[in-house]
Amino acid sequence: MPDLETRLAARPLYLQVRDVLVQRIVVGHWKPGATLPNETQLAQQLGISIGTVRKALDLMEVERIVTRRQGRGTFVNDYASAETTFPFSMFHNFEGQRISGTKIGRSITRVAASAEEAARLGQRRGDELIRIERVREHHGHTFMTEICLLPARYFTRIPDDLGSYRLSALAQYNSILVGRADERVDIVLATSADARDLVVDEGTPLLRLDRVIFSDHEDALEWRVAHCFLRNERYLVRFN
Repeated sequence: MPDLETRLAARPLYLQVRDVLVQRIVVGHWKPGATLPNETQLAQQLGISIGTVRKALDLMEVERIVTRRQGRGTFVNDYASAETTFPFSMFHNFEGQRISGTKIGRSITRVAASAEEAARLGQRRGDELIRIERVREHHGHTFMTEICLLPARYFTRIPDDLGSYRLSALAQYNSILVGRADERVDIVLATSADARDLVVDEGTPLLRLDRVIFSDHEDALEWRVAHCFLRNERYLVRFN
């Protein structure tokens, strides 16, 4: 079996460059909103071709780590900014515009992970989790309830408005980059609590979203279960 050094050497160069650039962002060398050096400067700094740098930056843009603006440069995405696109917000209005809704936190507690929670988040049973219960409103009505669980060991820096956090911004606040998400979608019947929160009859069919979001290193950052009753919203997935 090849040793670690051999395996690393076999990793495509543009991916190694991507990792170097991402690490600089994570440690704060380039802050959110900062402009990266241009492709020529990066190529000179790293001793590689401009084409390799460009390929690494293209991948980072696909991963939503940076945004490239023609004639202006490459910028580190700032997920605390309202202008940043939220990659895991799939709700749209009838005109196709993305909506996030107003998040209202109801409770924030620290709990010990159950066996199921530990399995979904890659933790050990009994590890500390941050549990957040909240609802989302749009045009004056509640369309979604959420229970979010986050491993406490990844989120040592907690903002005052944690109940209304966006995971991408919270992760960036803790020097973590968000990667992919796995989501399951099914239909459930409204419980009495769902009926009260969503203003529907008990037994009404609801959309349930079960989502785990991972870091760029494949650590599970959040397990979120949401119950939705859509009136003026649509759940839309676009494939690019």
